[in-house]
Amino acid sequence: MNVLFVCEDNCALSIMAESILRAVAANRFGAYSAGCAARDAIDAEVLDFLDDHRMPIDGLRAKTLDAFRGGAAPQMDFIITLSEEAAKHDFSAWPGHPFVAHWNVCDDHGEAELRDYFWTLMRRIKIFASLPHGKLTRRALERRALTLQPSYL
Repeated sequence: MNVLFVCEDNCALSIMAESILRAVAANRFGAYSAGCAARDAIDAEVLDFLDDHRMPIDGLRAKTLDAFRGGAAPQMDFIITLSEEAAKHDFSAWPGHPFVAHWNVCDDHGEAELRDYFWTLMRRIKIFASLPHGKLTRRALERRALTLQPSYL
C-alpha cells in the first residue's frame, strides 16, 4: 500500500513523515511526500535532524503533487495531509481514489518545534501502521487514520 504525505511546500513535515514511515514500516508501505506549492529544496535543518535520529534520508527530495498525478506515478492508497493549507486541496479526482485523512501538524520550523513535530508524526505513523501483519487492509487502515485526530495525540 502506498501513502502520500502532503504539506504546503514539501520541505519539512511531509519529508519527516515519509522518512518515518520508511523507517517503521518499509516492508508494508510505500512512503512518499509532496507539497501543494513548489519548493526548490528540502530544509537542510530537517535533513540534519532526520540524519541525527538515524532516519532514512536517501532519495528524499522536494516534490509537488503533480509528480504523483501522471501515469508513471505509483497509485496512492492513502493521502494524509499535514497542514491546513494542504487540507484545503481537493483530492476528490485523484487517480485511484485514495482514502484522504487530515492530521493537523503546525508548519513552523524552529528547533524545538521540529522535535515536537517529529515525535508527533512518529506516534501517529506507528499507530497507523501497527495492525498485525496479515490483517492490514485498506478498510482497517481507514478506520485507524480517522481516529488519529490531533486532540487524541
